[in-house]
Amino acid sequence: MLIHTKFVNSDFLIVEISDDGAGMNEQVKSQIFDPFFTNKPIGKGTGLGLSISYKILV
Repeated sequence: MLIHTKFVNSDFLIVEISDDGAGMNEQVKSQIFDPFFTNKPIGKGTGLGLSISYKILV
């Protein structure tokens, strides 16, 4: 995973988050803004990408 930030000015900051995952289908994409959503089986983790993204933005 790669997290890149860029200070634009006193009003704007750009945060780019990327990883090497396989991508998401449309059903998963429709749920990405639901806090703590995961498509992993119970007990197999939450997926760090969405978890870290949530912590940064909220």
